[in-house]
Amino acid sequence: MTLNNEGDANKVPQETEEIITLLQQYLKLEAIDKVSVAATFLIVGGVILIFGISAVHFLSTGLVKSLSAWIGDETTAYYLMGGILLLIIIVFYLMRKTLVEGPVVRSISQSMLKEEEEDGTEE
Repeated sequence: MTLNNEGDANKVPQETEEIITLLQQYLKLEAIDKVSVAATFLIVGGVILIFGISAVHFLSTGLVKSLSAWIGDETTAYYLMGGILLLIIIVFYLMRKTLVEGPVVRSISQSMLKEEEEDGTEE
């Protein structure tokens, strides 16, 4: 940039201030976007969790009733259902890296790489 006269030299601080203001607004919009995505995730996740727990409760109660008719003892059917649910929890815990961590890490890394490509910056 070449300065032809003193008028151009006076414009540099003003333009720099405008650029800083625009950058601040951009960062605020980015923060709002990230917070809204996180809030949406939490709200949707909470609703799904509540309905999921209700569904598991009603389905397991129905299965206990069916098992008790087949076995003949409702108490044994409840113990069996508890054991089945406990077994599902143990299997899920043992496979957490494959079922949860891997897909989450992959999704986040793809999202971050996509943002970098859109911005035109690469680290």
